[in-house]
Amino acid sequence: MFKLLKLSRWPWLTLLWIAAAASVVGMAMVLPVGWDLDVYRQSVKDLREGLDPYVVGPARAMTKNTATGPHYFFVWPPIILKLFKLATSIPALPGLVLYWLIYAAGFGAQLWAGFQLASTAEQRALRYFLPLVTFFPAFMPNEVILCGNLAIPMYGAAMAASIPGWKTNRWGWFYFAVLAGSLIKPPFLVLLAIPLLAGRGQILKSAIVGTLGVALFGVQRFIWPEEFAEYLRIVKLESLMGNSAGHSWSFGFSAAGVLASALQAMGKPYQLPGTIFFLAYWSLLFATLVYFGWRLYSEEGIASDTWMTVLWLGTLLLSPRILQYDAMPATVAMFLLAIRGWKDAVGRWIVIAGLAGAIAALLANQDGLEISLAMWALLIAGILGLRAEAQQVRANHLGPAFQKESVRA
Repeated sequence: MFKLLKLSRWPWLTLLWIAAAASVVGMAMVLPVGWDLDVYRQSVKDLREGLDPYVVGPARAMTKNTATGPHYFFVWPPIILKLFKLATSIPALPGLVLYWLIYAAGFGAQLWAGFQLASTAEQRALRYFLPLVTFFPAFMPNEVILCGNLAIPMYGAAMAASIPGWKTNRWGWFYFAVLAGSLIKPPFLVLLAIPLLAGRGQILKSAIVGTLGVALFGVQRFIWPEEFAEYLRIVKLESLMGNSAGHSWSFGFSAAGVLASALQAMGKPYQLPGTIFFLAYWSLLFATLVYFGWRLYSEEGIASDTWMTVLWLGTLLLSPRILQYDAMPATVAMFLLAIRGWKDAVGRWIVIAGLAGAIAALLANQDGLEISLAMWALLIAGILGLRAEAQQVRANHLGPAFQKESVRA
């Protein structure tokens, strides 16, 4: 952290941060702010008035004009409803200030954790890129920084907690952050692939935390059966309202989500094809990460930061639903993979093709496709970089004899 602060003394870098901060303030003055936070505030207000957010939220959304865009409402499990009831005891203004402070700290933690993935040489370029993450999550222009979604501090906590994990194999706080986050976003449990593939002796612990996360979700059906039934109804209703409004936000921007959105737009069945497609590429991606994690990282000793950059992006792509705030934590890793991929002859073309396709999809208003293309292209470029580094590590271990064999090959 101190190293990052020291770099900020550079005049141009200071100006970039000032410009970024001023731009955020400017956007907040002319654009909607905290559209996700508004859902939390309204839900707490409803609870104060003795209303059920599961009921009044959708009813309120249905009275609005869906042609103007999606309208959000409370769509979290009953355990979060209970936590929101506790929040009713906090005065509105101090609670709002406290939340934005936590939110800003979470975003800062994402940047700091991403900075740890860079080598000393890469940090010199990365320090100028960090202010731009605010406006280009997953390399795409978007004002998601203003959304106020809980995912921003959740990812920040998990990313920061992963640093002592992959550096010193201390994963306790990471497990806590992931388990807590899964109460709000059950797919958050996919992050357990990180200690599984970057830690030592973490298989049992990851399995226990994953099982506990699933159990905490499932047991709510028996503790609060009526509220859990309402929650499942709300999840289905959110998807139907999103689809009827023509917005792909109900599917997300994962590869499966993009496919499902395209099929739905054409009036074709999308649930079964989307599920099959997701399971197919999920299995292939996870098997690839396992191979590189247990073969190249554990056995051949590729650098921890190099492996973690690929693993972080790959793990995020394991999620069935990716929105802009889920892609934002991958932005620094994507930048580093673009730099590393550019050094490889094949990787360079993959970077160019992926980013060109993403820009074309953005200009063609193919909502979400650009995020998916950019993330997958840079992941593939990063995997090629892993193979190149493994060969270099092997050459350093074996010496000139290996290099001669490589030349003959």
